[in-house]
Amino acid sequence: MGRRADRSIGRDFRLVWLSVLVSSTGDGMFVTALPLMAAVLTRDPRLIAGITIATRLPWLLLALVTGAIADRMDRRRLMIGADLARLVIVGVLGVLIAIDAANIWLLYVAAFLIGTGETLHVNAGQAIIPSLVEQRHLLEANARFGTAQLASAQFAGPPLGVAAFNVGTSLPFLADAVSFAGSAALVASLPDVHQVEPATTRIRHDVVDGMRFLWGNPAVRRITTILAVINFFYFAAISLLVLYNQEHLRSGPTTYSLFFVGSGVGIILSRFVLGRLVARVGQVRAIGIAFWFWAIMLIGTPITSTAWVAVGLQVLLGMGSGLWIALNTTIRQTLTPPTMLGRMNAAYRAVSWGVVPFGAAFGGFLAHRFGLLTPFWLAGFAMLPICVFSARLLRPVRIALAERDAAR
Repeated sequence: MGRRADRSIGRDFRLVWLSVLVSSTGDGMFVTALPLMAAVLTRDPRLIAGITIATRLPWLLLALVTGAIADRMDRRRLMIGADLARLVIVGVLGVLIAIDAANIWLLYVAAFLIGTGETLHVNAGQAIIPSLVEQRHLLEANARFGTAQLASAQFAGPPLGVAAFNVGTSLPFLADAVSFAGSAALVASLPDVHQVEPATTRIRHDVVDGMRFLWGNPAVRRITTILAVINFFYFAAISLLVLYNQEHLRSGPTTYSLFFVGSGVGIILSRFVLGRLVARVGQVRAIGIAFWFWAIMLIGTPITSTAWVAVGLQVLLGMGSGLWIALNTTIRQTLTPPTMLGRMNAAYRAVSWGVVPFGAAFGGFLAHRFGLLTPFWLAGFAMLPICVFSARLLRPVRIALAERDAAR
């Protein structure tokens, strides 16, 4: 997939890819600095977990609506609008932090608004990709898109965020605002590739259509359900990562940023093994391997008290995430009609990410009541049956892919 794939993927996809690279680097600075800022304001694990709750709550409340909007309107303009709105929000937050006017509740409000913009941008962005590349290059495009999104957010952004935070607590947020401006400018260079069909139904009907499609498609339903279970337990633990670093590892912001760097390295590595792995074992078994990467990371994290081991475990997290995102995104896109992509993505994320606020709240409660490491242990052991029975759990996906291939 060398130069030939590059020509097939084309300039328009590269513009979207570059816009994601720019904005995700800023996001990496934001998501690293926000918990650090929260930890300056409070040491209560329940309040720290509240940052994750506020950021992910829009996926539960608004994802279905923004997905329906993504199928009704020009996806390019929606992405630009989401970027500009987040530019204003994070810029105002940076100014308020600079003048020492911030509190934990202000962080919650900003996190919720940023998360709202994210639901619109992600739903529109993922739905636009099949319009930019040929079907046979969709896996490659999704792999590049996911790698750019996660690697920049976790490899480049966090060290920059920590360095900026150490210079001035407002700097990571102001830098994120600049990244949104750059992203909007790049997306604005795209042509109008999405053919908007006149709306003949109300948005609430579109929302119902998205959920009905998801629940009526056994493969998409199974992928969504599995991720919802994983996300609940994973975010019960990871929402407390900043306290794990400070209180269990006894480390500072630099080590905390290296968690994200390690994950970013894993994501980049997954990019190089994805094609060969799929060719050897197939898409479904490759997803099962991703599950094992996650399980090892979650079980190993509470065991170790050594910072470099904890960072190394994050590499496994990144490898699993890189494989999962490329594979599951491609599977969902190939099993969904183009006109349903926005609504399907919204329904998928409303279910699979909508559980995150509940998981984070549950983790904060467990840590407060039973100790900081309890959510990490629980998440690790929750992954084991998913890994062991992955072939059986993913059987509807295998059947759907076989039927798709037979129909070609």
